[in-house]
Amino acid sequence: MPMPDRNVKAIVIMNPTAGRRRMGRVARFVGLLQQAGLQVRIVPTRYRGHATTLARMAVQERACTHIVAAGGDGTVAEVAEGMAGSDIILGILPVGTANVLARELCVPFDDASNARNISGGAYTIIWPGRLHSSEGECLFVQMVGVGFDAHVVHVVSIRLKKAIGRAAYVLATLGSLWKYTFPAMTVSVDGVSHTAASVIVSKGALYAGKYVLTPRSMQESRQFSVVLFGAAGIGSSLRYAIALLRGNLSRQKDVTILTAQTVEISTPRNMPVQSDGDARGLTPIRIDIPGRALRIAL
Repeated sequence: MPMPDRNVKAIVIMNPTAGRRRMGRVARFVGLLQQAGLQVRIVPTRYRGHATTLARMAVQERACTHIVAAGGDGTVAEVAEGMAGSDIILGILPVGTANVLARELCVPFDDASNARNISGGAYTIIWPGRLHSSEGECLFVQMVGVGFDAHVVHVVSIRLKKAIGRAAYVLATLGSLWKYTFPAMTVSVDGVSHTAASVIVSKGALYAGKYVLTPRSMQESRQFSVVLFGAAGIGSSLRYAIALLRGNLSRQKDVTILTAQTVEISTPRNMPVQSDGDARGLTPIRIDIPGRALRIAL
């Protein structure tokens, strides 16, 4: 969808602790936006959740036509929290670990192409999800996990993640296989109860980068996919991981994929929760679709 012709101004929200390599890429990307005729301002974050505050301020001040989230899915989700429902367009500079949403929506990883798209003003509309957990309420743009994958996100070393990227999750997963107890949980999906060992509620079709989690994306729908993993234990977790890598997870006999608008997990309590790759408190939780859409630059 094209946006009305107007003077394009962009605010780039970025994490200044992301490392010199990523900082350099952000600076070059800003140069590309300026070459395309955009007025650009870089705003650094100082703490977790600051991106939401910065985006909300920009919306209230009507200070820009675009806000660019320079980071991964967690950064995009924070920025989305502050601007969802507005007519400002969200641009994505994928410099995170997995960048699942960018892959999902085919946002160019070539920065020159991405900058041209943003300056051109085209966008698509997606519907994020909303998570209510022990940490309060937040939007998510890709997925929420409860169970084993959330446990991995809670225990992964942030320092190691910055140093070696996705390999840090592999190491955390291998270590967690011997420590996690795989408790069964009761999952209410649109009011119908199910039992599962782990759950992933996803707006998209992809997981951890390019791997296919569900047969289709729900990004443009006011629904999400609910992936219920029926078996527990080390062997089952390894089997699920191999199926994910091979692209046939949905064909596993003990994996159920449902479509829903609400999901609730009340028992057991104090299970780890993650959304968009960041730790997000503990159960009980409720997941639903907010009444606020997002405009994403494409």
